[in-house]
Amino acid sequence: MKKYDSTKIKNIAIAGQAGSGKTSLTEALLYKSGATDRLGKITDGNTVSDYTPDEIKRKCSVYTSLSSLETGEFKVNLLDTPGMFDYEGEAVEGIAASGCVLITVSGKSGVRVGTHKAYDLAKEMGKPTMFVVTKLDDDNANFNNVLTQLKAEFGPTVCPVVVPVIADRKIVSYVNLIEMKAYKYEDGKAVETDMPTADVSEKMGYRIDGLIEAVSEAVAETDEALFEKFFSGEAFTQKELIDGIHSGMNSGIITPVTCVSSTDLSGVDMLLKEIDLLLPPPSEKDAMIGETADGEAVEVACVESDPMSAFVFKTVADPFVGKMSYIKVFSGKLTPNKEVVNATTGSTEKVGKLVTLQGKKQIDVAEAGCGDIVVAMKMNVNTNDTICDSARVVKFAPMTFPKPCYKMAVRAKKQGDESKISAAMTRLMEEDLTIDYKLDPSTNEMILSTLGGLHLDSVVGRLAGTFGVEVETSVPKISYRETIRKKVKVQGRHKKQSGGHGQYGDVWIEFEPCVSDDRVFEEKGVGGAVPKPFLPALETGLKDSVNQGDH
Repeated sequence: MKKYDSTKIKNIAIAGQAGSGKTSLTEALLYKSGATDRLGKITDGNTVSDYTPDEIKRKCSVYTSLSSLETGEFKVNLLDTPGMFDYEGEAVEGIAASGCVLITVSGKSGVRVGTHKAYDLAKEMGKPTMFVVTKLDDDNANFNNVLTQLKAEFGPTVCPVVVPVIADRKIVSYVNLIEMKAYKYEDGKAVETDMPTADVSEKMGYRIDGLIEAVSEAVAETDEALFEKFFSGEAFTQKELIDGIHSGMNSGIITPVTCVSSTDLSGVDMLLKEIDLLLPPPSEKDAMIGETADGEAVEVACVESDPMSAFVFKTVADPFVGKMSYIKVFSGKLTPNKEVVNATTGSTEKVGKLVTLQGKKQIDVAEAGCGDIVVAMKMNVNTNDTICDSARVVKFAPMTFPKPCYKMAVRAKKQGDESKISAAMTRLMEEDLTIDYKLDPSTNEMILSTLGGLHLDSVVGRLAGTFGVEVETSVPKISYRETIRKKVKVQGRHKKQSGGHGQYGDVWIEFEPCVSDDRVFEEKGVGGAVPKPFLPALETGLKDSVNQGDH
């Protein structure tokens, strides 16, 4: 693959509800662009992006995968993210590294919770979005219902740019509302055909001229000159429509909608064309705000002549090749054997071999320019680290991950494997920041915390398959503890007569609830009734009794 500058690179995350066709869409884009020579299927376990044993077994994405293709003058990096909520951390990584998010929506099941989660994550990170309605080859798919639902749930920013023409519950052609042309597919190839007549479009539930009007109105909102032209009744040129939608995506006021069938590949070539024309390159959207060593904010533009700065957005602990660090370059260029500063830790690191990925296939690269995504082998960096040139030390804000909430106790199946589990979990926690593994001091159990049951199963499977350590899980023990509900006052007396004056003591102790993480000891003796040398011993004795529950 040849070298591209930042104006010719596009980084796209594919996100959405589980089962909405993300991996199939990735596969179709790679195949249609010529990046692969066969169309893989999830059911056959031979797709480019779902290549791990866990993903092949589950027939769904578990990890964010990287692949790339060339379309027109552009290199497109595709980040296929999982849709299962248990793997939300992977989706965060993929969306954070992208320049735009394609959100897949099933033409059969429509907008789901995962659609909203993907959209909200993208907007939270300031990423342009595009909806892709998939599975239109399904007999129960209904594009019109999905488009209506998208408009109702995501507002007036939703703007269709490619729509299907349906007759007798079958798609007969696709209309590109920007080109104002219709295409039908013969033997997998798009052939221009007649635009649908008014009566045909009304039978489909929408009018083509009405959709064209809606696209023009959305474009008019992006520029004052276009606004005036729209209300003067003049039609926009194709270039004005493209530039307007492009600008609207960058500013977040337009979310285009297109549609495909990843099975028969209809509409995929048009999606590639929209990616080429509408989606922003890193040179437009990747200006980052970093922090200098003095704590001052600084803008880092995507300029190759500037000092290098890059962000580690994902880590993979591979048992064969070692640590793989997925890096997004924001300025300058990254080259192998280069000495860089880890702005997060302050240490100096040496860049290892650089590769780009086509799923699991590794392709060596000589350098990665700003805006590109690359994988560095065996670097001593972790997810959320910023690496940069010593000429300009800058640190980027870390990604925010969901907190683990599903906890299970873990123990080794074989005696003596405890140290192996600890070492393996350390590597997995470097890779996945949504898991936690620590000792519960009250029960002496090792507790593994994940985002859910599927996530837990994946971690246990990685321990066995990747690190050769088998574990058993169980419900954690509950540490029941005593506490005080109300104020209690007790008296203790001591009498001992052994000649002379004898011994006598009369002590009152009060226990009451208090808002504190620790026990609070107070002495209220009057006039030195209790000698001060006795007070430390008294406090120690009381705290020991409280810990044992003897009070």
